[in-house]
Amino acid sequence: MTCSRYLLIDAYNVICATPHLCAALSQNMDSARDLLAEQVISIHDAEGYRVALVLDSRNSRLEVEHPRGKKTFEYLYAPAGLSADGVIERIVARAKPGDQVTVVSNDLMVRESIRSNGAVAMRPEQLFDWAHACDRRLLQDAARRRSQHAKVWRNGIDLDFDLKL
Repeated sequence: MTCSRYLLIDAYNVICATPHLCAALSQNMDSARDLLAEQVISIHDAEGYRVALVLDSRNSRLEVEHPRGKKTFEYLYAPAGLSADGVIERIVARAKPGDQVTVVSNDLMVRESIRSNGAVAMRPEQLFDWAHACDRRLLQDAARRRSQHAKVWRNGIDLDFDLKL
């Protein structure tokens, strides 16, 4: 049986708890949100997690955006009558047995609620440490692949193809 792995990020909360993101927030909310997304995309790419940045909004209903064109990386905008915390708690409560759900928030009450529902709760600092580790792993994997391709070219495996042209 395949498990689904979800990473839910209380986006405004994490932005406000992180100095460089908070500074970006003072300039433009969308920029701060996109900067957060840029910092966590490596978790999506390296670990295969479905990642959602959950945000408060004034929308009449829950809205979803896929800013990177990937259905597994999204912005979830809470409806006006429900906070981002409420959306996160509902998603965790509806998770299927076997799902692995990790929630990132600096809010102690949210983390306790999440843990009581069987999900993993994480602080923003832990999220960024995880993301940096994923960045390093992706860079190492790319370097390894480049090295392997260089060996293939040096060994002349593809030279026969060139000679036939």
